[in-house]
Amino acid sequence: MTLQQEGTKIFKEMDRKRWLVRYLILAAIGTMLVIKLYMMIFVIDFTVGLYSFLTSFILFSIFFISYTRFSDPFLKAKDVALSNGGPLVSIIVPVKNEEVNIKNCVLSCVNSTYQNKEVIIINDGSTDKTPEILDKIRKECSSNIHIIHLSKSVGKKNAIEAGTQIAKGEIFAFMDSDCDMANDAVENAVKIFQSDNGIGAITGHGRVRNAESKGNILQKIQDVWFDGQFRILKGMESSFSSLTCCSGALSIFRKSAVQPYMHQWAHDKFLGIENFKFATDRRLTAFVLGAKPKPTSTNNKSDNIDNIPILQTGKDDLDTMKSSSDPDDVHSKKNLRYSWKVVYSPSVKVNVGVPENLPTLIRQQIRWRKSFIRSIFATGGIYWRRPLPAALLYYLILSLKLLRPIIVIKAVLLLPLSGDYFTAILYIVGAMYSAMMYGIDVRLRNPGYTLWLYRPLMTFISTFIFSWLIIYAAITIRKSAWR
Repeated sequence: MTLQQEGTKIFKEMDRKRWLVRYLILAAIGTMLVIKLYMMIFVIDFTVGLYSFLTSFILFSIFFISYTRFSDPFLKAKDVALSNGGPLVSIIVPVKNEEVNIKNCVLSCVNSTYQNKEVIIINDGSTDKTPEILDKIRKECSSNIHIIHLSKSVGKKNAIEAGTQIAKGEIFAFMDSDCDMANDAVENAVKIFQSDNGIGAITGHGRVRNAESKGNILQKIQDVWFDGQFRILKGMESSFSSLTCCSGALSIFRKSAVQPYMHQWAHDKFLGIENFKFATDRRLTAFVLGAKPKPTSTNNKSDNIDNIPILQTGKDDLDTMKSSSDPDDVHSKKNLRYSWKVVYSPSVKVNVGVPENLPTLIRQQIRWRKSFIRSIFATGGIYWRRPLPAALLYYLILSLKLLRPIIVIKAVLLLPLSGDYFTAILYIVGAMYSAMMYGIDVRLRNPGYTLWLYRPLMTFISTFIFSWLIIYAAITIRKSAWR
């Protein structure tokens, strides 16, 4: 199903019959929760049982909140009229060695239904045919597109910072170069911003490109996993306007919410590591999440954002371009512990390129776990100011992720060696059962979708392979290799 075909489902996620199945899913998870409580107290190893019970409690909470509280913010924004064409949007895409994907990526930006936009592509020192492809696109396209060729690679964060320094828009849209957005993604996001001045950032809904028609088994597994992670987990967090991570696949920010932090983000320091390369998405989100309320300024220039230095790159076209204008003032928010709402919208859709083989996927997961470690100190240090239910779930999930390798070792290795096979079997069955709940939910929202049965495979891989990567990521966190 294409992104455009999915657009017809925006205003009615599912009919009443399938909503009934959702309540049955909640009942099934609740039943599993009661059974695990009994097993923990009377039957199986208490430590593994407690961990398993808490994971089911989290699962039930996430599903319950996502089902009962989440509403696509586009629903109340769909009829918003964009006066004078709406605010200028700067679509910024950093790219390095993406000769296979970059044309589709750039053309999806150019062909966006939202007209008041500029497209800024930062070529981060590519050594393949990416520069030639970009130059050809610039010649063929009459729209407002800027191709910036950096003479050497400076990394994704520095490339994005360079883009924001020349951008003129009131809204910044950041997209990874292996992705392509739906035609109406930017237009829908702008309407959401216009409907609520308190929203500082929006993340879109990602699906794996051509997973059903052309994808291999690993891509199919990732597609069904992506759908659940976005709609259920991000849906829960969005219910409290408190996303912990705006996805790099496609996220859109108010300039006034993100620009004050761009330089600090691009030059992030962690554990004595200069310009820490990882945690790009989580760290940037944490800046917006942690922004404290301040009264309306009477002098825009007091923010002094234009004094942030432009990235110096030698003789690149970047040197000839000017910095953007001052941002809008952050609105007054009295009696709040945070400044901006950070939300997810299923109506802002993007196709995502994903690893096609297991070694590449493992390297990606190692990067993500290095990002997770960084986020413990970044997001973890400020998330307590967010609504209490979201904060409690966040810190509980964080704790269980750190404990997971220990529990897996005990449940599937140590206990069976001591003769306790029942605990190991129950642990694995419980994990697969939870995975099927995600799979069924995906199937409910996507009639005819054939990949939902692949969801338990992702849990299997995560349990027996990915669980150990947090340890490796911590040991090798100083290694900056990306691929």
